[in-house]
Parts: sequence; C-alpha cells; structure tokens
Amino acid sequence: MPSSGGGKVYYVTRKVRGGAQLGKAVKGSSKDKKGKKDGKGMTDEERRLADSINRLEMSDYLKKLAVTKKAQLKEFMEKEQKISKMNKLKIQNHWRKIMRLVKVEALRKDVEIKSQNHERDVDRKDAIIQMLDRDLEEAEEQFQMALRSHLLNVDHLIDLQDGRLLGLEDEFEKDLHALEREFSVERDKIHKQHTVEKNELLSIMRAVETQEKEREAEARQEHEQLREEIRNKNLEDINVL
Repeated sequence: MPSSGGGKVYYVTRKVRGGAQLGKAVKGSSKDKKGKKDGKGMTDEERRLADSINRLEMSDYLKKLAVTKKAQLKEFMEKEQKISKMNKLKIQNHWRKIMRLVKVEALRKDVEIKSQNHERDVDRKDAIIQMLDRDLEEAEEQFQMALRSHLLNVDHLIDLQDGRLLGLEDEFEKDLHALEREFSVERDKIHKQHTVEKNELLSIMRAVETQEKEREAEARQEHEQLREEIRNKNLEDINVL
C-alpha cells in the first residue's frame, strides 16, 4: 500500500503467517480428495464428512486470516497516519518558510515603493517650501517698502500737524492777548461804572437817610404836640369837673 509524505513513497509488503500451512492443508486436502476420487477405502458418507471438515477448517483459517489482516491493516493505517501527520507538519513548516520569504520580498518591494513615494513627496514638499520661502522673501521686501513709505507719510503728516499746531498756538496766543486786553478794558469800564453807581447809591442812601430822619423828627414832633394837646384837654376836662 503506497503512502506519500515529504516527497517520498513507501511500499509495504508483509508476509502472511500460516500461508505455508494453508498451502499444505489445501494441498493435503487436494491429495485426500484425489485419493478419495480414486476410491481407496472411503465411503460416500466419509467423503462428505471429510469435505465438511475441510470446509470448516478452511472457514476457520480464513476468519483467522481476516482478523490477522485487519489487525495488520489497522497497524499499517496508524503508522501511515503518523507518517502523514509528520509529513504534513514538515510541509506546513516548509510552506511557512516559503510564505515568509515571499512575504519578506513583498514587504521589501512595498517598503521600496513607499520609500520612493516618500522621497518624491519630500522633494515635492521641499520645492513647495522653497517656493513659499521665495514668496515670503518677496512679501517681506514689499512689506518693508510699504513700511518705509508709510513711515515717510507719517513723518510728513507729523510735520504738517506740528506746523498746524504751531499756527493754532500762535493764533491762540493772539486771541488770548486780545481777550486779555478786551477783558482789561471791560474790567476797568465795569469798575468805573461800579464806582459811579456805588457813589450814586451812597448819595441816594444818604439822601434817603436824611429824609427819613427829617420825617422821623417831624413825626416825633407831631406826636409830642398831639400828646400835649390831649394832655391839656384832659386837664381842662378835669378842671371843669
């Protein structure tokens, strides 16, 4: 029975025990049958009995032979299973090695492709960075130019503002001096007018005070006269009574 494992083929041939005896028995039986056929001292009943015995012996032998063959076949199958399992493990290990080599080669190619892609990306990004750097330098130059122009304009505006402020300050000083003169004149005028009006009020107050004193003196005099008249009249009335 053949068995393949690891690229090898095994052929197993076993000798069957009792084969020689089986041949001898068969040969003996054939001789006996031949002798019986010759009719040397055997009756029909004896021949039938001998045939039955031979058949029984042959049946027992075949059963034993079948059991022996079955056991041998089972043992052979177990050995074949062990060999097949071992060969399967060897094949799996060998296949794993092959797959590892294939995978490593594929990974190397993948890494190489990714490395090339990465280098291309790096080159592309370097080019972009250089372009952006140039743009940044140009923008910086434009900014510096704009800043210088702006500072010049600011300085010019500051000069204009300073001149305008100086003009406003001069004008303010002139207006201030004019207002001070007007205020001084107006103050003197008001002071003089106040003095005049004050003197007039004092004169009026003195005149009113004099008039009030005169009226008070006249009223006091009239009061004294009236009281004297009433007193005299009362005295006359008393005298009359």
